Amino acid sequence: MLAFTAALLLCFAAGRAQTESGWDNWQQTSCYSKISFRMKYVGKHGSQHHWQIQLRNDYEDLVSFNYNITDKIQEYSITTHRKTLYGNKVSDVIDVYTKEEDIYLLVDKLSLSPYPENFMDCDKKEDK
Repeated sequence: MLAFTAALLLCFAAGRAQTESGWDNWQQTSCYSKISFRMKYVGKHGSQHHWQIQLRNDYEDLVSFNYNITDKIQEYSITTHRKTLYGNKVSDVIDVYTKEEDIYLLVDKLSLSPYPENFMDCDKKEDK
């Protein structure tokens, strides 16, 4: 199981406010000010909750980073992938199916390269 830093986790529940299209507003990740995401709760299909996720790169250059989606209690890692995005671009829609209604998104190990190397430090300070 991956070790998680509480400051890097963001929680989403199906009952939150959404835009007319059903998408949440864009939100910065808790670590990188120029990486944003939005989520849409599509609905429940059988015993699974269906989510859609998009990631956005506001850097001018290509970046790559890990993103991990896990359940509310961080017991089950639903997906972990490395994403590469060109500068000022939005990812295609990513479909995710979960057992839990609440999910967490973690973005880390950002690199200004398509390769997992020379990781950037967080550029956002924790609230104290």
